[in-house]
Amino acid sequence: MANDITRMLERLPKHFRDLLISRIDQSQIPALRTNGKVVLEEQRYTRPEQWKVLEGDRVMFAKGPNKGKFGKVLGLHPSSNTIYTDIAETKPLVIPKQLWQDGQNGYLIDFPKTVSPDDVKVVATLVKEDGTEYDIVAEEVIFKGKYFDEDYKKMMPIRRVKYHEHIIIPWPRPDPAEDCAFSTPPEVAEERTHSENSILKFEQPADFTIESLRDPVMKRPYKWDKQVLKKGDITKLTAPGMPYSETQKAMFEERKQIRESQITEMSAEVMEFIGSRVAEHLNNVTDPNFKHYVEKVSGQYRERKLARREQEKQFRDLQIKEAEKRNRRAKRANAS
Repeated sequence: MANDITRMLERLPKHFRDLLISRIDQSQIPALRTNGKVVLEEQRYTRPEQWKVLEGDRVMFAKGPNKGKFGKVLGLHPSSNTIYTDIAETKPLVIPKQLWQDGQNGYLIDFPKTVSPDDVKVVATLVKEDGTEYDIVAEEVIFKGKYFDEDYKKMMPIRRVKYHEHIIIPWPRPDPAEDCAFSTPPEVAEERTHSENSILKFEQPADFTIESLRDPVMKRPYKWDKQVLKKGDITKLTAPGMPYSETQKAMFEERKQIRESQITEMSAEVMEFIGSRVAEHLNNVTDPNFKHYVEKVSGQYRERKLARREQEKQFRDLQIKEAEKRNRRAKRANAS
C-alpha cells in the first residue's frame, strides 16, 4: 500500500504533489508528522549508481534496530531518496479519503518507515565450481562498465564488489509489464514493411514535393501560409453557437425597434426651443454671483476679454514707440 501511494503521488504534477503532501502533513497530529523529509527536486536520485540497489534486491541491514537481519527491497521512494523493505518499522499515519486503496476502510493505517540506501548492504548469490550456491554481503559496491539490459530496456552500469571487482552482482529482474488493449505485440512492432531497392533510385516520382500532397485548391501559399487571420477566417474557425429561442428572438426584435425609434440628431425647431428655454431661465437669474459666472463663461465675455487685451497691447506698443522717440531726441540734443 505504501508503494502504491508513493507511485500515485509521483504521477501528479509537482505543484499539486507538493500541495497534497503539505495537506497530508497538516492532517497528522504533531507526533505523527514527517517534519519535512522530502528532498528538493534537483537533489533526488535518478540513476542506479545513486541508489546502489533496486526493487527486488536482497540486502542486509547495517544500521538501525534491524541490524544484521536480511530483507528485500520492495520499492524506491524518490521524494526522500530512501527505500522500502519487507522488514521495517511502522508508524500510524492518517490517510485522506482520496488516497484510500482497495480494501481500506479507515483513515488510520500502519505506514512502513523507509530506510536509507547507505544503511543496507547488497547480498549476492555466488556459485562454486561444484555447483553449490552461497551468499556474500558486499561491504561496498562500485560501478565499472555498462551494458544494455533487455529487461530494463536501457544501458545499465555493471555492479561489482569493491576490491573484488571480478565479482559482479547482477541487477534484480523487474516484474514483466502487462500489456493493455492498446499495446502492440513485439513481433508486429519489429516487422519490416518496407525496404529500399536502391540507395540511388527512389520509388516516388521525380516531381514529388510536399506541396504536391496538398489539395489542388490549397496549393497557393496565401491560402495556407497566412500570417494574419481575417474576419472570414475567424468566422470559419469559430464553432457555431446554440440557436436562439423564440423569446430571445422577440427580445432582439424589440431592442432593434427601440434603437430605430430613438432620435439621433436634433432638428432646428428642437434646438431653437431648447435655446429659448435656457435664455429665459438665465434672464430671470437674480443671484449676482451666478449672473457673473454666466457672463464669464459666455462667448461674449470671451470676445470682450480678447478685445480688451488687444487694446492694452496696442497701448503698450504706442508707449514704447513714444519712449524710443524721446530717447532719439535726447541723444541728438546731447550730441549737438
